[in-house]
Amino acid sequence: MNKEWLWWLGEFGLAAVVATVAGFVTKDVPISILYGLFVGTVFFVLREHRRVVSQQERQVSVMEDKALNLPTTFSHLENVDPYMKYILDSERKELLRLAKEVTDGEIVVRSRPTVQIMLDFHKLTRPGDRMIATNSGANLGTPQWVVLRQLDFEMADKGVDVTRVFIEPADATHEDKKLIRQEMDEEKEHHKVRFIKESELPPGTARNSCLIVDRYYGYVSALKAPGSKLRQIIDEITVFTRRDELEKAKNIMENLIKVSEEYK
Repeated sequence: MNKEWLWWLGEFGLAAVVATVAGFVTKDVPISILYGLFVGTVFFVLREHRRVVSQQERQVSVMEDKALNLPTTFSHLENVDPYMKYILDSERKELLRLAKEVTDGEIVVRSRPTVQIMLDFHKLTRPGDRMIATNSGANLGTPQWVVLRQLDFEMADKGVDVTRVFIEPADATHEDKKLIRQEMDEEKEHHKVRFIKESELPPGTARNSCLIVDRYYGYVSALKAPGSKLRQIIDEITVFTRRDELEKAKNIMENLIKVSEEYK
């Protein structure tokens, strides 16, 4: 017997119990039957309404996930890194919000929280970790960079081995070079700082990236701000946890450290 028949049997049983109780109370069989049918009908309508609403909510949830082609994806998430799950869930919620808004003929598009993702990424470090980062001007001189820099100082104080390699762009102006020097002076008192010119970069080096050795690797794509040769606005972030990408990034970073110079 399937669940649908069991549900109907339960409804019939409820009406029969109500009719029996009504018969004992009223001592009138016809009235008790009518009363039982009335009460049973009311209970049936209320329960059916709740059941239909519940089914519709489940169906909507399933349709939302199917629309995003997520059922297959989520079935493979048992062994996925928690940070990756967090990003995926955040993106899913944002996409569902947009999908619901466009049905009303109005949509609010929010800028991607790239800076917050960067902060969350750096917070993945633990005492004893080794972090190597590169920067060729992304977010330098902005309040967001000050927050990220302070976070790295705190990570270093907690036992994270932090090295940042600053890259001087080929088209850097005198003011750009001055800004890089100021930033390196600010950071050298807290963790390791190195320097290299763009023309001397080893092949495959990402100009704005961060490697948490053996666990995470990420790099950002950045757009140059209007009127600036150096300062860049972060546009996109790519994060890897695959072993092959981690090994490749580690080799590149170690080579970068060898060819760059320590800033004192």
